[in-house]
Amino acid sequence: MRPVPQLIALLKQHTPLTDIVGQNIYADNPPQDDDRPIVVLSVLNSIAHGTINGCNVRAYTSRLTVETVTDSRSQSETIVELLEDVLDGYSNTTDPTHPIESVVVDGGIDWAILNPVDGSDQRGYLCSQDFNINYRRI
Repeated sequence: MRPVPQLIALLKQHTPLTDIVGQNIYADNPPQDDDRPIVVLSVLNSIAHGTINGCNVRAYTSRLTVETVTDSRSQSETIVELLEDVLDGYSNTTDPTHPIESVVVDGGIDWAILNPVDGSDQRGYLCSQDFNINYRRI
């Protein structure tokens, strides 16, 4: 299984996180009508390192952005801490097609306030955290 679906499955099994976001954890484009909070994982770019020892195994490093959209900054901070607890240092070398060697926090946390466009006063909070995924393709 490719790395992002592996990580989504991992996050959906982490009860402290799902107690807050439920199953609202997505790759790339979440449904438009989902309630907050949501978590979105997106690979921004990848570096192919070529084959390993001349065999058919390829190595990659991908930059993963994990974004949360919530109703409060406090809720975002809690979710980001849980995401770091689960993802930072994770590895799954047993996957038969895309074993993950490591996931590592890479960079700071970015914040943005989402102003409503519907005339309401319901602001949202967008928080982004970057990770590097080091994995192989077999």
